[in-house]
Amino acid sequence: MGTEPDDAERAVGPKRPPGLGGLGPGRRSVAWVSAALAAPALAVAWAARPKWRPGLGERLGRIRSEAPGPIWVHGASVGEAGAALRLIDELERRGRSVRASTTTVTGRDLLRGARPGLAATLAPLDHPLAVEAALRRTRPVALALVETELWPCWIAGAQRHGVPVVVVSGRLSDRSLPRYRRFRRVLGPTLARLAAVGARSEEDARRFASLGVPTGRITVTGDLKLEPSPPQELASDLGVRLAATPLLVAGSTHEGEEAAALDAFAQVCAEGLAAALVLAPRHPERFERVARELDARSFPWQRRSTASAAPVASGEVLLLDSVGELAAVFGRSLAAFVGGSLAPGVGGHNVLEPIFASRPVSFGPYTPNAREAVALALQSGAGEVVSDAKTLAAAWMRDLRDPRAAAARGAAGVEALEPHQGAARRAADQIEAAIAAVGASSSAPGGGR
Repeated sequence: MGTEPDDAERAVGPKRPPGLGGLGPGRRSVAWVSAALAAPALAVAWAARPKWRPGLGERLGRIRSEAPGPIWVHGASVGEAGAALRLIDELERRGRSVRASTTTVTGRDLLRGARPGLAATLAPLDHPLAVEAALRRTRPVALALVETELWPCWIAGAQRHGVPVVVVSGRLSDRSLPRYRRFRRVLGPTLARLAAVGARSEEDARRFASLGVPTGRITVTGDLKLEPSPPQELASDLGVRLAATPLLVAGSTHEGEEAAALDAFAQVCAEGLAAALVLAPRHPERFERVARELDARSFPWQRRSTASAAPVASGEVLLLDSVGELAAVFGRSLAAFVGGSLAPGVGGHNVLEPIFASRPVSFGPYTPNAREAVALALQSGAGEVVSDAKTLAAAWMRDLRDPRAAAARGAAGVEALEPHQGAARRAADQIEAAIAAVGASSSAPGGGR
């Protein structure tokens, strides 16, 4: 393994051994035994949780082989996938081949919809056999994990294959940090294998260091979710449907939040204000449940998925039962609400999506997972906290009555985002440096794995 690679080999990383050669005999035995022991549990889960069934082959590492040598970017779900797109675009601008993955089908579908040419799959299960199969097929030159995707088997497998692992836009939330500290001894080897951590903030950097990541490997590169993104274009047919009246949007909503948004909208309509509401549940599996709630209300409503030439009228609700269109819809709105925030447990979602489109935003009081974004929104005046349907209705009515002031608040938010430009560039620089370090190590006398 100490031979010096030739130029072609250096371009795609070290040659991978056939079969499960990346695992030593002992690890192979343990992997097969653990797979056999896990099989019954996986079968029960597969039967009991239908949403786990799509993409099962991808989860087992059966990923279609692309050209070798991509940078593999992984984010957990929709929010992380949206952040990952900024990094993906920056890497591709530099001429890098990129593939991407998410843990959820919804996140994967967002990636595929936003970048049709991108190789986007579900991530392998964190088991040596699934990880080994995925790495053999894809042969990445680096693995970039967005936020806090610390999968021990995947990271260990990457190290065996000479693939540097970089955490980008790294965060450790108030909720996750105590868990990681509790299992610090178990997690230690995983953290030691990280080539670099690009932390969102100084506080996140301190938290990674407190878990044992060497400080020399930690850099504050910024939050990919705070990086201003270019406006997204609305599909032409949807643009026609949303052109007739001032628009309020309740996006990324969870259980109970659709009811609050509809109650607030009812108050808006009772005041005689002209407006329509777009309701966008966070998870596609809840679309039908929200549709039933709309059926039980007195509002006229329509689905995004139903072809219609009729514009959404004042007093009407559009159920956005699609994936990947919410950001563009925010751009058409007068004011917006971002969910996952009215009750504890979810932790909040990216409250900046409306601000990227220069729109003011409301959100609930429970947003620990979006602390920096919330602070920016509040300090700039572009965001405000609401606690229930009544306070949300008051915010919407104020903006409908004074749209110029609403637009000014949105513009102030855009201005506050400017210092955060460059997070994707800094993350890409860190990944490039990790790749270069592996190449230098491999080409040094006595180098190689």
